[in-house]
Amino acid sequence: MLNQDGYLNIQSFQNQIPQPINLTDESITLENDMLFGWAPKFDYSKLLTLNFNINLNDQIISDALQNNTLIYVGFRPQNNVQMHKQYSNISSYPFKRINNNIQIKPQFPFLGMNPNRISRIQFNSIFESGNLDLVTQVSEFEYDLYMRVDSNTQGHTSWYYFELNGMKLGEKIQLNICNFRKSHSLYERGMRPYIWRSNNEQWLQGGDDVKYKTSKNNNNNCLSFSIYCNKDNELIKIAYCVPYTYSQLLEYCNDLQKKCNHVKRQLFCESIGGVSLPILTFQKGKSTYKKCLIIQARIHPGESNGSWVMQGLMDYLSSQSALQLFEKCVIKIIPMMNPDGVILGNYRTCLSGKDLNRKFQQNDTILFPSVQAMKILVKEQYKKFKNNLIAFIDLHGHSIKKNVFLYGPEYTLWNYNYYKCRILPKLLSQKTDMFRFYSSIFRITQSKQTTARGVFANLYDIVNCFTIETSNGNYYNQTQTFDFTVKNWLRMGWIIGETLIEMIDIQSEMDQIYNIKNDDLKRQNRFAKNNNTFLKKKTILDNCQISFQNTKFQKLIEELKIDEEKMDLSYSEGNSDSSDGDQLEEDFNQNKSEEIIQSKSIQSKPLILYQSQKSKLESKCSSSNQKSLLRQTLFLSVEHNKNKVNQPAAQKNILKKISSLSQKKKQNKLTNYINQFMNKQKFTTIDLLDSSNMNSLMRQTIHAIIPRPSSSQLEVVQDEKFTPIEGLNQSLYVDFQRHQRLENNLTAKQQSQKRQIKKNQSQSPTQITTNIYNVIMNNTQNNFESIKFKLKDNHQQKPTKFQNSYNTNRPTIPSSFYSVRRYVMQKLKN
Repeated sequence: MLNQDGYLNIQSFQNQIPQPINLTDESITLENDMLFGWAPKFDYSKLLTLNFNINLNDQIISDALQNNTLIYVGFRPQNNVQMHKQYSNISSYPFKRINNNIQIKPQFPFLGMNPNRISRIQFNSIFESGNLDLVTQVSEFEYDLYMRVDSNTQGHTSWYYFELNGMKLGEKIQLNICNFRKSHSLYERGMRPYIWRSNNEQWLQGGDDVKYKTSKNNNNNCLSFSIYCNKDNELIKIAYCVPYTYSQLLEYCNDLQKKCNHVKRQLFCESIGGVSLPILTFQKGKSTYKKCLIIQARIHPGESNGSWVMQGLMDYLSSQSALQLFEKCVIKIIPMMNPDGVILGNYRTCLSGKDLNRKFQQNDTILFPSVQAMKILVKEQYKKFKNNLIAFIDLHGHSIKKNVFLYGPEYTLWNYNYYKCRILPKLLSQKTDMFRFYSSIFRITQSKQTTARGVFANLYDIVNCFTIETSNGNYYNQTQTFDFTVKNWLRMGWIIGETLIEMIDIQSEMDQIYNIKNDDLKRQNRFAKNNNTFLKKKTILDNCQISFQNTKFQKLIEELKIDEEKMDLSYSEGNSDSSDGDQLEEDFNQNKSEEIIQSKSIQSKPLILYQSQKSKLESKCSSSNQKSLLRQTLFLSVEHNKNKVNQPAAQKNILKKISSLSQKKKQNKLTNYINQFMNKQKFTTIDLLDSSNMNSLMRQTIHAIIPRPSSSQLEVVQDEKFTPIEGLNQSLYVDFQRHQRLENNLTAKQQSQKRQIKKNQSQSPTQITTNIYNVIMNNTQNNFESIKFKLKDNHQQKPTKFQNSYNTNRPTIPSSFYSVRRYVMQKLKN
C-alpha cells in the first residue's frame, strides 16, 4: 500500500497481518519418535510416553459396555510423569519432578470401578506394582480378569497384583485370569496364587480348584481359581508372587544404614523414568589385596522373589557373622536394577519395553542407563582388583522349575575352572534342601550371550559368574514338596551369604595347591617336550586330578566329576522365563528357518553305501541291537524335542511325563516300556516304524516320540545331522532296502567275482601310464570292453606304451582287468 508520497506504508501493512499462532499442539510429543532418529538436545529420562497395545482388552471393553458386564478398568498411564505422580502419592517415594504443559487426556471410558454399574465386590489395582487392566462379570459369583501388558510391548503377561473387598463371610467366588502368554507354568505342578488377608496379614499360597489351561475365546492361557471369604468385608490381595516394591527397598536401605556401620550407600544411576538406583558397598578397612564380589537383583520386575532373597543376603552381610567376610573381600550390591518396571507392574521389561538382561552388549546410556552403569562398575572393579574380581551374581526368579538352582559358565572336564565354578552350588546343596545342585545348568547358550553373566564371563573371565534362579512356587526334597514363603526366601539369602565365606576359603586353598602342582607339571612338560602327542594329551586330561591327589579336596573333585552324569536335564535353559523375549523370538525364527533349509539339503543328499558302511548298517539294524537302538532314539527324542514350541498334544503329554521324572526313574520307565513293547511286537527298529500290521494310532504314537535314526547314528554318512521324526529322511530307508535286495539277489558267480575283486584290491595296484589314464578318461563306461591293450603279468616291470599294445592282436581280457578298472574309477572319484 502506497502513501501520498509514493512510499510503502509499512505501519498500515503490519496492522493487516494476523497474529502468529503456535505451530504445534503442546499436548502432542515426538520425543519417543526421535529416540531412533535425529533429535535436538533433550533429556529423555524426563519424559517417556507409555503405550499399551492391548487390542484384546480394548475389544472386550467395547463388548462389555454394550452387555453391561464391565466392572473395572485399570490405570493406563500415558507417560512416566503421570505414573510417578499417581503411585508416589500413595508410596511417597522420591522421583525427579519436571514441569511440563502436556495435558493428560482423560482415560476412556472411566478409571477404576464402573460408575454406571453397582457392584458389591470392589476391585482395585491403582497402586505401586499393580497391573489389573479390566474385570468383567460372567455370573453372580464368577469374574474374568485381564492384566495390563508391559509398557510399550504387546505381551509379557505373567505378573498380576490386585485387591478386592466387599465379600460376605463364607462366600465363594471364581476368578479367571484370561490373558496369560506362557504355555507352561508351575500352576500345572502344584503352585497356587499368593494371597494376603487383612485378618492375618501374611502372604501364603491359597485358592481352590486351581487350573491352568487354554482359554476358550482366544489362544491365550487362563488361570482359574476360587476364593473363600473368612470375614465380612475382608480385604484380600492376590499376586503372582509376594510383592516387593521400590518403596519397600528404600525403606529397608534407610534402616540398614542406621544399624550397620560397614555399609555405604551411594547413587548408582538414574533410571529412564526418573528414579534413583542405590548401590550398597559392604567393606571394612582398606580394600587393598582383597577380593571383590558384585551382586545384582530385580532386573526383571516380575521376579519379586529375587528381591526377597537379596534382602536375606543383605541381612546376613549387615550382621556380626559377616565381619570375617569383609576382612577378605569387598561386596557391591545393586538391589534393584529396574525400579521403573517394578513401580509400573511390568513383568519382564523396563518402561521402554525392552528386556534389560538382553542389552549388555549395547552401549546406550539413554535407553538403558542401569545396564550401562553396571558395565562401567564391573570394568572399574576389574581394573582395580584384576583377577581378584572373583564373582558376579545375578538373582532371578523362575516360573517353570522348582527349587533354587543356578546357571553358570561352561568349562571342559579337564579344566580346573570346571571344578572351581561348581563349588558354590555344591556347598549350597549341602546346606539346604531348597537348593538343588542337579537342576543347575553350566552353559551359556547363544540366546544368553547378551545377558549380564554371558557378557561378563566372556569379557573378564569371571569363573563364579552365576544367575541364581529361585522358584516362584515350590521346592522339594526326597520325601515331600513345600510351598515357598517369605521366610524361605529370606533364609535362602542368608545361606548364600554364609556359603560365600566357605567358597572363598576353599577356592583360595585350591588355588595355592593347584598353582604349586601346576608349576611342577609345567616343568615336567618342558623336559618332555619331544614326547608324542598322546602323552601330552594325557597330562592335560589328568592335570586337575593329579594336582589334588592326596589332598583334602580329592574327594570333592571326584564327586564333582561324577555329578556331571546326574545332572537333571528334564528342563533345559530354553524352558526358562526368557522364552518370550523379543530378541529371542527373532533368533528362534531365524534358527528355525535355517534348520528347515539344512534338513532339506540333508534329505536331498544321495545315499552311497560302500562295503564297510553296509556291514555297519546291517549290524546296527540287526535284531540283537534293536532294543539298545530304540532306547537311544527315545532319549535323543526327549533331548531334541523338549524345547519344541509347537507339538502335537499327544507328544506334549508323553514328553511332559517323561521329563518330569528323575534321571533314574526316567531310564527305568523307558527300559520297561521298550522291553514290554518289543516282547509283544518283535519288530526290528525300522520295521516297527513302517509295519502295516500296526494300527494307525499306534504308528502315530511311535512316530511322535521315536524319531527314525539318521544316517549319522547308523554311521553311513558322517556329516549328516540328527533329524526328528518331522523331518524324516525317507530315502535313507528306501536305499537301504534296495541295497538289501541287491545283496540277496547276487548269484554264485557274482559272489566269486566279488571275492576275487576284494583279493585283487588287497594287492598292490597296477601301475598305469598317463596315456592309458587319458584314454580311459575319454571313453565312456559302455565301451570299456572295446579297449585294446595288453597288461604284463609282472607288475613290477615297466608297462609298455599304449600305442604298441593297441597295434598287437586283441587278447582275451584277463579277470584282473575289472579290478584295475574299479581301482581307477574309485581313484578318479576320490
